[in-house]
Amino acid sequence: MRRRSFIRGLGLGAIGLMLGGCDFEDPFTTKEEQKQEADAFEFSGTVEYRQIPHSGEKISTLAIGASALHESSAKNIERMIAYAAEHGINLMDTVMSNFGPSEAMAAGIKGRRDKMLTQMHIGVYYPNETYTRTRDMKQVQSGFEQQLKGFGTDYSDIGMIHYVDTAEDFQKVIDNGLLDYAQKLKKDGTIRYIGFSSHSVDISKKFLETGLIDVFMFSLNPAYDFVPENGVLKLAADRKNLYEEAQKRGAVITVMKVYGGGRLLSDSSSPFGKAMTTAQCIQYALDRPAVISCIPGVRNMSDINAALAFYNTSREERDYSAVFAASKQDMEGVCIYCDHCQPCPYGIDIASVSKYYDLAKSGDALAKDHYFKLNRTARDCARCGECEPRCPFHVNIEDRMQEIENYFGQ
Repeated sequence: MRRRSFIRGLGLGAIGLMLGGCDFEDPFTTKEEQKQEADAFEFSGTVEYRQIPHSGEKISTLAIGASALHESSAKNIERMIAYAAEHGINLMDTVMSNFGPSEAMAAGIKGRRDKMLTQMHIGVYYPNETYTRTRDMKQVQSGFEQQLKGFGTDYSDIGMIHYVDTAEDFQKVIDNGLLDYAQKLKKDGTIRYIGFSSHSVDISKKFLETGLIDVFMFSLNPAYDFVPENGVLKLAADRKNLYEEAQKRGAVITVMKVYGGGRLLSDSSSPFGKAMTTAQCIQYALDRPAVISCIPGVRNMSDINAALAFYNTSREERDYSAVFAASKQDMEGVCIYCDHCQPCPYGIDIASVSKYYDLAKSGDALAKDHYFKLNRTARDCARCGECEPRCPFHVNIEDRMQEIENYFGQ
């Protein structure tokens, strides 16, 4: 393989993945340009697969995230899905901010449905083709039926109870029949595996304790996993325990935010003071217990090639150990969402507020919606200053809350 071709595939894709939700023109808009990009990348690797313990079904360790597909043309979306499937990627998460691409996605899946597993979300509907999270059971059911019809299929391999991050919302999922609905879908054969998506360790444990979960989608990367301890960074015990508990129960994890919304790919924004490569980020996630697949968002052929380029990398190129040699001194003023600043006397989940801000800035199309669904936002900050002495990285949290409030326009 020519080194220039590999670097081009990995480098351009990293930029695309980092900016996946940003509003700018897709540089690969014509069929000819798409073909040139595909031809320029020489895939000589072998796609890796892992098995779902309960069934033995094989899932590619990289998948397609549809959140930014609306930035591409219908023809290119269809071609991207076909191209990914032809090269061995066999899982696609379908949640997105705009339902417009569904017809093109259906065309891409058509004729290869057995080669492309779908991960559709229960608790999402798209009035006027715009993403909305819901717990209203009529909307839940019509929203799931809307997805099946839109993607041209009568079943989804994974039915993912969408975005549950609080104890109150978890209880609502139990009490209003949403979890029962997911079980009915599985019994009827409309879904094959029951799952959920969450950013919360505690909520993920609650779901696992039901004994009903086959798979869950979780935000996992070094920026979220590590906390400071005695001047060095260590894997947070609660997250480590979650991954191990999932593995014990035979539940698998599909990973979202594998690049931390692009933050980990830049020296200036990485909490470790040093950029990671896409290959290092992916390998880190795959090294966690129970992880079966990573799902980067894609918007063009360059992003597909960036994912496939991972399989061309050597063990040395995937090695991320040097990045974690960072000390607290290397990370002064950087929020890594470690929660040491808590509790906030005004009930603000400072880490989540900060995380969704960083994701929104990096182009995550769904981060703003997640931010406004928090019980308290930056607007509720009274600038009391109680949090700042607790921050091990000396982040100026009061100023950051003001910055976040200004950004979201409250």
